[in-house]
Amino acid sequence: MAEGYPEIGLMLLATAVGLVLWWLAQGEPVWRWASLGMLAWGLQTGVGLLERTQGLEAPFTPSQALLLVAALAWSANLRQLKPTEPPRLTLALMPLLLAALAGTLYWVPSRFAEVVWLVDWLPMLFALPLLEAALRGRASEARLVWGLGLLLKAGGSLALGWLDGAAGFVYVAWALGYILIGWGGYLEAKDERIGKVLLGFIPTALLCCLVLLGIGLGQANHAFGPLILAGWGYAVLLALGGIGLVIYQRISNAERQLELWINLLETLSSKSQSTQHLIPEGVLQSVLHGLKPLYGNLVGLEVRSDVTVRAGQSGPYVHTFELALEHPAEGRLYFSGPPRDERGLEALAPLLTERLRLSLTLNEWRSKAYTDPLTGLLNRRGFERQMQRLIRLAGERGKPLTLALLDIDHFKRVNDTYGHPLGDEVLKQLAELLRKASRSDDLAVRLGGEEFSLVLFGADLEDAYRVLERIRAEVRALRINPIGWNLSISGGLAGGEIPPSMATVQRWLEQADQALYEAKQAGRDRVYPLPTSTLVLQDLLEQ
Repeated sequence: MAEGYPEIGLMLLATAVGLVLWWLAQGEPVWRWASLGMLAWGLQTGVGLLERTQGLEAPFTPSQALLLVAALAWSANLRQLKPTEPPRLTLALMPLLLAALAGTLYWVPSRFAEVVWLVDWLPMLFALPLLEAALRGRASEARLVWGLGLLLKAGGSLALGWLDGAAGFVYVAWALGYILIGWGGYLEAKDERIGKVLLGFIPTALLCCLVLLGIGLGQANHAFGPLILAGWGYAVLLALGGIGLVIYQRISNAERQLELWINLLETLSSKSQSTQHLIPEGVLQSVLHGLKPLYGNLVGLEVRSDVTVRAGQSGPYVHTFELALEHPAEGRLYFSGPPRDERGLEALAPLLTERLRLSLTLNEWRSKAYTDPLTGLLNRRGFERQMQRLIRLAGERGKPLTLALLDIDHFKRVNDTYGHPLGDEVLKQLAELLRKASRSDDLAVRLGGEEFSLVLFGADLEDAYRVLERIRAEVRALRINPIGWNLSISGGLAGGEIPPSMATVQRWLEQADQALYEAKQAGRDRVYPLPTSTLVLQDLLEQ
């Protein structure tokens, strides 16, 4: 019975690996066939032991049937795995497969029991496109581990059919193969990389098998011993070369990742940022652009606080992180597929926090530079800056712009009679009316003193006249104590077209100013468009 100990150990080991793969199949169902294949291999070893002890001889035994079941189950599993690549580098294994086939047919052409062991090479054929993808860095490097396990299993099976007295090599090759299959399957299912322990274990296992094969061949004095040993040495060199290629790719990828992170840091550096990119939207856009090479499936970046700012679009996979700003804020990265390198994503949080803090500080400074401190409306500098955007938008959408100038009638009388604080209150009330009348693409501006401007996007002269008349009525309805008379405004309109340049807008300002002057000369509390022909004015008044 002591002779059966190795088979019992292999049976238990294959069963354990099969159970591990079955457990992994709960999250990766594709591995269920592989787990069945491992269980069939384990059962085949036990049944083979019983057949040998009982002296069973038959053209096709139960253990051989289990061997076929295992090969077919593994082949079904490998057919489902993605991605694959057309074999090129992995074609280096083909000489081994062809030599195994030719040698078996030549050496034992009439013994089916030995020929049937060739089915263990069937999974290797289906594994070639999968291993190719791993060698080219497009799939998990863990595939090389379970691929090597399949190679050890097939090599051990071939030795069992070819060689007498090579049981030591067969048992060790199978055992190491089962271990590597389970180890590699676990790493791929968990999307983990080959660790240092495994990198040391693989060459040791290969060299151990090579030594055992050499010893077995020497004892058996096999006629083709040197060729068989050379073939296995070739397999060892291929395996070590594949592992070396993976390590080289890992180093190359690490260097590329480092370069990409350096580029991202330079992108986030304040010295490399132009002023227009320092607003929050610009920061997010630059970060998104910098992260794209690092995370190819990244589709959007968002910051959620009292105001939500986003660059790109949302996606089905989200990675969130806290941003240590003055107010609680949450960063969100959107991906089209599962994100990788979670630690790298976490490292982004402090970088983005600092970039946003600088941008918000600059935004506050710019807000002060382009807005009127009393009313909160745009000042003349802000008007000139925003008009450039509106001119471009009007041209893109084919929408007209109309410009209005407004002036509070007898404002000096308010300041002289009630003082400047009450005059400031009047200015604030009018600014609030203009703000309420403005849509998202309109501009409400305090040009200076009691003079205001309103730029209406997508409005012609007639539309703008109606808006100004409504504002004029609302001003007349204002009651600001202790002012003892009804407040009123006068206005002038110009434009109603798509301006080709800022020079056109400057001309409109002059025309609107002239219309405003005419409105005041005509008695105030009215709005004049330009040109002020009697027919046009009567038309608008009748409507």
